[in-house]
Amino acid sequence: MDWNNPERTIIRVVFDGEWETDDLYRMINKGVSMIDSVDHKVDSIFDFTRSTSSPTSALATLGRMEATHSEKEGLLIFVKASSYIKALINIARKLAPKTFAQIYFVDTLNEAYTHINNQARVRS
Repeated sequence: MDWNNPERTIIRVVFDGEWETDDLYRMINKGVSMIDSVDHKVDSIFDFTRSTSSPTSALATLGRMEATHSEKEGLLIFVKASSYIKALINIARKLAPKTFAQIYFVDTLNEAYTHINNQARVRS
């Protein structure tokens, strides 16, 4: 998880191999710190291209996500999310509506950047 650009308007999270619910909690905490460090909207890309597993208890993190939601959070774009991850995110959209208000599922990073660029035009 790191800034994707020097302007610090995009956070990119890469899920590589196996990951667990504890990784999600660490991601939430780091994301809160990153977003708190800027004074503008921040879009996020969650890249599942190299993910090989998903924790069964991922929904347990929703309370923390919703409690730490910032108005500076923009788009949440999921690249190459599995059917399971998509199902979890669609459930999360109902249980944590502030956090998951602006989500997109795409197949490539280029598509993710296209969504972000299109949204940037709307914001300005």
